[in-house]
Amino acid sequence: MKTSRYSLWCPMFATLLLFSVPAPANAGADETSIRTIELVISERMVQLEENSIRVTQGETIDLAWKSDEPVKLHLHGYDIEFEVSPEAPTSVTFEAHATGRFPITSHGFGGEHGHGDEALLYLEVYPD
Repeated sequence: MKTSRYSLWCPMFATLLLFSVPAPANAGADETSIRTIELVISERMVQLEENSIRVTQGETIDLAWKSDEPVKLHLHGYDIEFEVSPEAPTSVTFEAHATGRFPITSHGFGGEHGHGDEALLYLEVYPD
């Protein structure tokens, strides 16, 4: 039985085409992945080497907070307010949708009310 050039090339071309199609960028990635960042406040200061957290736009972030005294915190720009106390560590989960540098400030330590003079730390969200 004689085979034509077409019958030889067709299966080879189909195989080549199949393996040359790129996989989607997120193939195999867990779409519900959450990046957890543990933060500890001691003596009214966040215990980090730097005063900022750097994330990428679109990431889902979980800020896991512990504090040696009760404090009400505010993540500016995202309008997220929450309370942390030694008895109740707090986890705040959100998608970093807005880019920029956002301060996290206290709205009162130890049951006091008022706004802290400066940021405890900054959330820096970089474009994807």
